[in-house]
Amino acid sequence: MAENKYLKPMLDTGSPRVFNCNELTHRVLANNPEAKLFFETKALNALVLIKDAVPEDDRRGGAPSVGTKLYFPFNEDNIYEGGRTIFYHEKGVEGSIKEYCGEGALTPEALAADMRVISILNHVPSLDPFLMKDVFVREGITVDEAYFEVSDETWAEIESFMLQKFEPLILAAFPDAKSSSDEKARQLIDKIWEAKDLDALMPLILAFRLPKERALDIFAAWKGIVYYSYQYVCEQTRFVELIKWIAENEAPVVGVTAAETKEVQALFKQVRDQLRLEWQKTDKIVQTYQSSYDKMFMEKSSSADFLAFLKDSDKIYWEIGNSLGKVNHATYCWDVMSSRFKDRKVPWQNRQEIARLLAKVMEPDKKSATAMSW
Repeated sequence: MAENKYLKPMLDTGSPRVFNCNELTHRVLANNPEAKLFFETKALNALVLIKDAVPEDDRRGGAPSVGTKLYFPFNEDNIYEGGRTIFYHEKGVEGSIKEYCGEGALTPEALAADMRVISILNHVPSLDPFLMKDVFVREGITVDEAYFEVSDETWAEIESFMLQKFEPLILAAFPDAKSSSDEKARQLIDKIWEAKDLDALMPLILAFRLPKERALDIFAAWKGIVYYSYQYVCEQTRFVELIKWIAENEAPVVGVTAAETKEVQALFKQVRDQLRLEWQKTDKIVQTYQSSYDKMFMEKSSSADFLAFLKDSDKIYWEIGNSLGKVNHATYCWDVMSSRFKDRKVPWQNRQEIARLLAKVMEPDKKSATAMSW
């Protein structure tokens, strides 16, 4: 079976919407044949996990707009030949796993452990290595560090950025503390980071009048929003470069038919419009967050906006994760497919391929779900 030319960039590990367990497992085992693999069931380490928009018809009971798809490759030695996908929330997911692995290769204990891992990842909006590593640490799940591809330097940079955002919150709850180095303040910062000790976080819950039953989810979501605001800053340059590249590559090319030109121009317009829409959503969230944060902690003029933002943070977390994830996925695919050409001057045929791929990545949310073969 021939490779699908669109699948490689879409399934690569560099996108925050994709966790290519297959490729990463090969790397892990090459370095350490005894490594602790991602899934207990050996066959499941050939999967790819993909974040994708949940069709509107499936969003029952306030379910998040982003779900986790399991991609079962037809050929685990070459996953780009195609495969089948199913959302984790669909009723037939366990049956699909058993069919893929074979009944004899599964034990109830291993299946339960593996379903727990997928369930945990289903509760984050994107599959950024930092978020995955963080949630695995919080949940006490141990796998080989190489699955997360986060260098110590990158982890320290992100952690430092986020802890700076936590400090004013702690000092507001403990006015007697001079800085985050104060023992009580430091302990509470650590508890916010973990987001699982309700009793320890009670001073903050009371100070900011948060609903106790949702407090841990709120702190976990706020931490995620802070991370995405960091990522938003890092991604701005590539986003601008992509928009500029699209504008420069929409023009007709000598020798290309009018029909082909019209198709590419329509696709690029769709991509550009969707990119801007998702970026504007992200920008609005980041600016609203920063404005409310500054009013409360920098200007000390009003707490109302920040507290309202905090109470709605679990919903906002999914919105920004979905929008920024789409943009990052598109910029990654574009970068992979265009960077091999000098100055990104892409021949017409390859330009067509990029336009079609980006249109697929930035496709508007679907109304209904259908099983698909990639």
